[in-house]
Amino acid sequence: MKHAIIALVLSLFIVACERQSPNPYQNLSADYVGIDACADCHPDKAATFTQSQMGRSWELASPLNSKADFDNPTPVYDDFNDLYYEALRKGEELYVVEYRLSGQDTVHKRVEQIDYIVGSGHHTNSHIMDVNGYLYQMPLTWYVQEGKWDLPPGFKGPNNNRFDRPIPLKCITCHNAMPAFVEGSENRYVSVPDGIDCERCHGPGSLHIASVRSGNAVNTSLEADYTIVNPARLSVEQQFDICQGCHLQGASVNKPGHTFADFRPGMPLTDIENVFWPRYADSLRQFVMASHPDRLSQSECFQASETMTCMTCHDPHVPIEAMAEDHYRDVCQSCHTENGGSLVCPTPEAAAGADCTSCHMPVSGSQDIPHITITDHFIRSPGSDISEIVSADAQADFVRMASLIDETPSDAEIATGFLTYYETITNAPGFLDSAAVYLRRADRAGENVNEQLIRMHFLKGEATSVLRIARNMGESISDAWTAYRIGEAYLMQQMPESAVTYLEQAMQLSPEHLRFMVRLGVAYSNAGQVSAALAIFDEALQRNPKQAEVYNNRGYAHVLNRDFERAEEDFRAAIALDPDIVMAIANLASLYYNTDRLEEARIYAQRLIQIDGANPQFRRLWELVR
Repeated sequence: MKHAIIALVLSLFIVACERQSPNPYQNLSADYVGIDACADCHPDKAATFTQSQMGRSWELASPLNSKADFDNPTPVYDDFNDLYYEALRKGEELYVVEYRLSGQDTVHKRVEQIDYIVGSGHHTNSHIMDVNGYLYQMPLTWYVQEGKWDLPPGFKGPNNNRFDRPIPLKCITCHNAMPAFVEGSENRYVSVPDGIDCERCHGPGSLHIASVRSGNAVNTSLEADYTIVNPARLSVEQQFDICQGCHLQGASVNKPGHTFADFRPGMPLTDIENVFWPRYADSLRQFVMASHPDRLSQSECFQASETMTCMTCHDPHVPIEAMAEDHYRDVCQSCHTENGGSLVCPTPEAAAGADCTSCHMPVSGSQDIPHITITDHFIRSPGSDISEIVSADAQADFVRMASLIDETPSDAEIATGFLTYYETITNAPGFLDSAAVYLRRADRAGENVNEQLIRMHFLKGEATSVLRIARNMGESISDAWTAYRIGEAYLMQQMPESAVTYLEQAMQLSPEHLRFMVRLGVAYSNAGQVSAALAIFDEALQRNPKQAEVYNNRGYAHVLNRDFERAEEDFRAAIALDPDIVMAIANLASLYYNTDRLEEARIYAQRLIQIDGANPQFRRLWELVR
């Protein structure tokens, strides 16, 4: 039995079911219309769905929509960064307060309003800040099951992004209905809906509504209506693709020319993306929150069935709380029969009315999200070798990077999976080394992997290697991130004029991308183009006036212009947003020293010593001012 389990870990089960070809559904290129348009004809489904976990996945921030305790909040202390976070309610408005104490004194305080709540409240409520359409996750999450506030997943230690973690399109497309994304940005939206809606599983509805209104309604009890997708009529694999598009967590890699928003129900998900996740020797004992399809596909129940899908057990139109108490037991017993009747479980737990899942799909914690418990979708016999799931930080030996959707990824795609996993999930150097192996294979096979090589060397901090490859590519770059990375490499090599060329290309390809915009301003400053730098910093702050880094960079540009008053204002604004922004603190201390304001210079020079007393430049400045 152990050998069978190990073999199962080291292989990825792919549902053996032929796709419909050609796809008969006509709404793949239709327009999204929103849940209200669907509710006109399907009010019963819409009414229950809006109360379901998916329907409550994203809502406007208000006390009514929150499961969290805003009335008697307990402060959360980030001991790594010496910062406190506390929830605050003012009437119908909700806020996150960040502050720092020195003794009994508050030496830093920042208050930001919550605009959106993410999560149905079944496990968590996380919080989103909207700055002129640019969306950012906030550093405070409510964990429903334990009834406590804490930092969000991934914000621990040095990874606390505070109010600066962008919400890219991939996040929105799983936590919400289809947004109006601003092309050429990282995280800007014209509008975002309130919760996952009908069209995420049924596809865009404009063609269907037009057909019905023109009198061409189809009697779906007799035949399929191909103007809208009914997931129940899809193959097992196509149904799985709808669910695992969001419920399969990992390093998501777009197929060339696609974004995560391009998927439509009825399409093969492999046309749009692939997802990679590492397999360890004890992978069956460790899993993450959104791993339901992967866990289910490793179950004997699933492998033995030709019809089992997520919808075998779940009705997405109905809240979990509204399901009958014996719903899941009835589903299990619809397959597990004995002598023509329901299989009688002999355990005392079953005699006491326990659900089948309590023993065969035990509740456990996950590796990635604290303070929650979830149902493990790997169905197995109690007492098996993996009956106890562990969520310890320590990993067993790495086996391989599994391709969870596409069973035949290219070497270049596997390499991109390693790079994405390194960049978004962990920073273990071994993943970059593995990426290098697959990129060499792809290169020998004649694949053009220059962009992936640049990404790998950039992540390694190898600027000279980035520039060597870039020179072979020529000056015309079609990918904004590649142009950005080349520009950054030139900045690292103290070649700002060349950096300007590539960062301007990045901005031409992604004109709303704030990160690219800010780095172009830095290149302008370093190249002596101060007026151009000030103009672009002004634009960046007009778009998002909560960027500490940009205030610091603009302040430095003002220093180059010998406008010390404006420089001081900008350095102070940067520190007000981020009390630990070292460059702004150093710039302000230096400004005060060079304008003979020694008493004020001492305050900030002393702060530099507190942050990094071993830094020789900081110690030199401290000696000068004290």
